[in-house]
Amino acid sequence: MSSTELVPTAPARPVLRRARAEADVHLPGGGRITASAARRLREAVPRNSRSARDSRWSAYQNWCDTYGWGTAEPNAVLCFLDDLAGRGHPATTLDAHFGTLRMLRSMQRTPLDKVEIKSCLAIVSQRRGEEADDPLVEPGPLQADGVDLNELRLMARKLDRTTVRGKRDAAVLLLDWWMAGRASEPARLNLHDVTFTTVKVTDPATGKKTPRPALIVKIRRSKADQAARGQEVRILAPDESELCPLFALREWLDVLADDGQLTPGPLLRRIDKHGNIGAKAAGRHTKDEKRRGGITADTVNDIVKAAARAAKLTPTPTPEERAAEALAAQQAKEAAEQAATAEESNAIMKAWRTTRRAARAAIRRITGHSMRRGCIQAMLDAGNPAEVVAVHSRHSPRSTAFDAYRKKKLSWSQNPTGTLGLTA
Repeated sequence: MSSTELVPTAPARPVLRRARAEADVHLPGGGRITASAARRLREAVPRNSRSARDSRWSAYQNWCDTYGWGTAEPNAVLCFLDDLAGRGHPATTLDAHFGTLRMLRSMQRTPLDKVEIKSCLAIVSQRRGEEADDPLVEPGPLQADGVDLNELRLMARKLDRTTVRGKRDAAVLLLDWWMAGRASEPARLNLHDVTFTTVKVTDPATGKKTPRPALIVKIRRSKADQAARGQEVRILAPDESELCPLFALREWLDVLADDGQLTPGPLLRRIDKHGNIGAKAAGRHTKDEKRRGGITADTVNDIVKAAARAAKLTPTPTPEERAAEALAAQQAKEAAEQAATAEESNAIMKAWRTTRRAARAAIRRITGHSMRRGCIQAMLDAGNPAEVVAVHSRHSPRSTAFDAYRKKKLSWSQNPTGTLGLTA
């Protein structure tokens, strides 16, 4: 008798096939994944990034349908980028579309080959040079202007801080500026993400440590922290209460306490026209049930823009100006649709886009991102080392994006042309 015969054989277990509530998702390049896995993969990308990717792919798909190309066809992306350039889109737009389409084509298992990738990069480079040589338009992307401390003061003074909305908006403005925040960051804060404390700071004049109020802000996830490891922003309270984020935040927390809403949930909450706060406010709420009563990045952007207009830092378009801009856009699109060839259509759209871009570049632009830019620039101008400011703004030490926030101009007192002994 062999040893194997002494071991009893386990009875075969019946195979159970469990049905899923949702059908599997079949991938464009072949294969399938469960609907749950597909949803989780999609939600792994931030909502704004998903919207941008969807928009770029939709534009590419529409172009392919219009001109008879397949979305997976070789050189389709190359010709689409050329068409964007022909319609007057800046090189930054071409670059963004190329990055998205290259990634999505790879995910669909129809990747661009090396030759097409190099050709696409050449198209983007050519468009960048074309912009630099265009005498009608300043090259480069239209960036938001930074808001300095004096401008922040003017914006804060335009808020009625005796009202619920004024106190909320003051907390948004000041917290966003001092934390050098992206618009999405203050919007996503929860009540327990902010901690008031007192710390001892060395006085540079006396060398003694003195206590100062401070705020610790926990950012759970951001554009630069997709892995959600979490980052801390530390803010020392300025002496001027008008610009103090701690003072503004305490006033807002008092509002929540008086309304019985000093409860777990979003820190900065919605307010409707009747003064109702949070989940009690009327109107359209966020899609995320966990943040139903909270504000969004768009709310932060709207608050910043409104305060800038109220402080006369940016012009407020008149109804006539808005109507004229809308009419010009409509006329350009209608003329482009009636053009005999694609080249004529592109030329019409390029002329309209160039005119609109020049008009926008001629006026000051303040958006939600102006708070981040303004804070970074103010800290650099105050003599703080760039690497210290980059830590506060949550930039990677190797980030090339940080350079975009730096003023690449010498002050007149540092200008080397004044040291040659020929000045008056």
